[in-house]
Amino acid sequence: MTLSPSSRRHLIAAAGGAALGAVAALALVDGAARPDLISASAVLGAAMAAIALEDALRLRVPDPWVYGALVTGIVWSISMRLRSGDGLVAAGGAVLIAVAVCGGAFLAVREAFYRLRGVDGLGFGDVKLAAAGGAWLGWEGFAFAVLVAAAGALAFVVTRVGRGRGWNADQRLAFGAFLAPAMWATWLVLQGAGDA
Repeated sequence: MTLSPSSRRHLIAAAGGAALGAVAALALVDGAARPDLISASAVLGAAMAAIALEDALRLRVPDPWVYGALVTGIVWSISMRLRSGDGLVAAGGAVLIAVAVCGGAFLAVREAFYRLRGVDGLGFGDVKLAAAGGAWLGWEGFAFAVLVAAAGALAFVVTRVGRGRGWNADQRLAFGAFLAPAMWATWLVLQGAGDA
């Protein structure tokens, strides 16, 4: 079976993201004491790298990677809540509420922008990525990741304009390319704060 160029790109980006995720967990979060953290960081890093690359190149968040991130985020977060003493219903409910709040917030922004401007401001891939962010980060952590991603996107546009390349109102920006790495970095920081 031959992989398409897009699939090869995803796998290369995912491998790099997984390696970076594992190394960062070891270095920043005392991952040696928590092999589950190394694995989770590698999985999240792989998915976020593949998503960021594809969105940067093709303005599209690839469904297989975002669905994988969503499912693994739900499993990870429920297991962490169970470990901290929550019951299964409480743990599952809290995680699913975070998924719905984050995905729903992006869906609301998408719909409001369309009603105001008549064009899509966010794609459905960004909405699904937000739901995955809710699974991994909870709605509080996801809000911080959005702030980091927005600051990165704004810096990108300002730098581009400052170099004389311009930016017009109709130009599209791959927000997922900023949001995906911001989600992973926020998750890693939250894990480090939890270990402190």
